[in-house]
Amino acid sequence: MALLEQGRAAEAVPLLKEASGKSPKNAQYWKALGVAYASMNELRDSIEPFRQACTLDPKLLDACYYYGRNLYGTDRYEDALAPLEKALAADAVKGRAESAIGQCLQALGRPEAAEKRFLAAVARHDRAEQMARLAYGQFLIRQGRATEAVELLKPAQQPESPEASYELGLALSQSGQLEEAAAALQRAVRLSPRKSATRLLLAKVYRRLGRVPEAESEEMAAVAMGLPEQQ
Repeated sequence: MALLEQGRAAEAVPLLKEASGKSPKNAQYWKALGVAYASMNELRDSIEPFRQACTLDPKLLDACYYYGRNLYGTDRYEDALAPLEKALAADAVKGRAESAIGQCLQALGRPEAAEKRFLAAVARHDRAEQMARLAYGQFLIRQGRATEAVELLKPAQQPESPEASYELGLALSQSGQLEEAAAALQRAVRLSPRKSATRLLLAKVYRRLGRVPEAESEEMAAVAMGLPEQQ
């Protein structure tokens, strides 16, 4: 655990594997091993440890949520639903599991069911409300309902984050509110200047506003960074 806290996950993995092997009923050890793999972005390797943790102790903080999120991250959307439902039942902050279920249902092509979950997550007004608003806002944008997304995403700007500013800028641009979109995307660039996708979207907005030199500057910056990173 000390190695994990120091960001040395690769060194922590063999020790956590040995610990979980010697105490296979210890859900904490399995969860820690899953966290170590996930911190290295080895999502597929994290799934079995998280499954063990969730199975052994469904009420263990984050165990079933992490299991479901990593299944989602490896495109196993249907499989992710059951552990996320367990997380929803056990976790004190329920909005994150509820919005994660919505994302799974959205990926499975079940938009009506997904929207019910997103609405429920936002309505909880818990510590995961910003996450829930962002997930629901992304859903609305993809459903062609950008104007609705704008009003949903405005309250998600506190605390400010590059993801929240980007999604608001995207919704504003798609609903034709270009000056406001530019302002939101400028904030996103300030918060995370290395996101080339944000700069490219800002460049498109600038061009629609007739601000060509600024558009060209953002395009050059994006090209210098390489391919857009996933938002």
